[in-house]
Amino acid sequence: MTKSSKKNKYSDIRRTLLKAMGYAPILSFPNIIRSKASTDVLIIGAGLSGLYAANLLEEEGYKVTVLEADKRVGGRVLTQKEIPGNPETGGTAFGSGYARVIDTANRFGINLIDLKPVIPYFRERTLSLGGEIIPKEEWPSHPRNVLPDEFRNLPPNAFFHTFLGSNNPLSAPQEWMNEDQFIHDISVHEWLNKKGFSDELVDLAYNLNISHGYSAKDVSVLMLMFVNAFAASQSRLGFQTSLVADGGNIRIAEEMANNLKHEVLLNKEVTSIDLSQDSAKVSCDDGTSFSADRIICSLPFSVLEGISIYPKIMGPQSQAIKSLKSQKINMLHLVPKKPFWESDGMSPNMYTDQLAGMILSQRQASSPEKVDSLTVWLRGPIAERLDRMDQNEAIASVIQSIEDLRPSAKGQLEVAAYHSWFLNPYSKGDWAYWAPGQIKEFGREISKPHHRLHFCGEHTAIANRGMEGALESGERAFFEILDLG
Repeated sequence: MTKSSKKNKYSDIRRTLLKAMGYAPILSFPNIIRSKASTDVLIIGAGLSGLYAANLLEEEGYKVTVLEADKRVGGRVLTQKEIPGNPETGGTAFGSGYARVIDTANRFGINLIDLKPVIPYFRERTLSLGGEIIPKEEWPSHPRNVLPDEFRNLPPNAFFHTFLGSNNPLSAPQEWMNEDQFIHDISVHEWLNKKGFSDELVDLAYNLNISHGYSAKDVSVLMLMFVNAFAASQSRLGFQTSLVADGGNIRIAEEMANNLKHEVLLNKEVTSIDLSQDSAKVSCDDGTSFSADRIICSLPFSVLEGISIYPKIMGPQSQAIKSLKSQKINMLHLVPKKPFWESDGMSPNMYTDQLAGMILSQRQASSPEKVDSLTVWLRGPIAERLDRMDQNEAIASVIQSIEDLRPSAKGQLEVAAYHSWFLNPYSKGDWAYWAPGQIKEFGREISKPHHRLHFCGEHTAIANRGMEGALESGERAFFEILDLG
């Protein structure tokens, strides 16, 4: 099947899906070709949100140009195709309720792999605290276990979201942006303390291998209520498994890019945006410039902050660009020379308070008992510490930590890939996280258009998380422009 025939086949289905999501206007606007500037819409950033907006706009007859500072498309979706099993460094998996992502994959004929056979292996992790391996059966009575009695059987990483799920005031994910919920825009640390939990428990249940923020004191619990409510809403709808694209999730971005009428322009790092004239102008560091009727910027605010914009963005939106943080996370992929975990009788997966961070085995759903590679997740303070080192020193330090914890791994780990999202100048971190008070301060301001400049990206999503949130935001930017006529 050709690319054009695939597009025709899925066009009606996809439009029906969008209508079901509440965006009926897409069906009533005619195709329009504009010619006021060199292009109708200029999109900055070829991640999922920007590419999704570009495809939607082209289908409505707009001339679209996409600029990408990096040498590849995909943004914070990155598949390591050179490693067995195609492990993901960004955009690791998506839920079966991610309607836009699944629709896009179907549109381009991308087979989706159900990870259900892998999930039981994924959940089994060897726990190590203070350099000590703690067997699963010893954890409930272990002196390091300061969880409440009714939760002592849970591993440290499971307690917080289990407890939050039972105490979440949000009945739907999008409610986190409702004004009446802003009373919860306090730190995780403060919230847990108010629930009667000690700092020692906070360290164990949240600060250990932190997934959002740098510590429990710098992330809003309201944001995590949104994360929890989103996961719960997926579960209530019966979407309880995870999916990955056959060949890697980067294929979704690549197919969206390939579907565009004009190639994405790579190595185009934007330095300034001028919105003061009848058309908007963008200048790049290589001396090239582009003009358009409208611009969509999908860049993380940590990157956008370094771009000159005229007229300046003011007020709460400006404060958001300056202060909204992105998660520090490094990913290290290792290929085991032999299954050393069979020697020590422990799971290859690990959850530690050392430089080893969290280790998850990469398995294929067709043969989940076989381990292709190991991915080491290095987040928050661990990532920051490693980023201060030379890359080779950082990798060696992590491997040494693993070998110290389990001697059976000594000499058995081959380095396949390493990536710091914070040190990448085109991302400067991974997913956005909100500090206490920021949701109330500028949560409902960050995605508002500024003159001819529109915004998208997962950090501007309201009802969805991750890859689905990215597409939600690209869709919103598309409708903003469509509504202008």
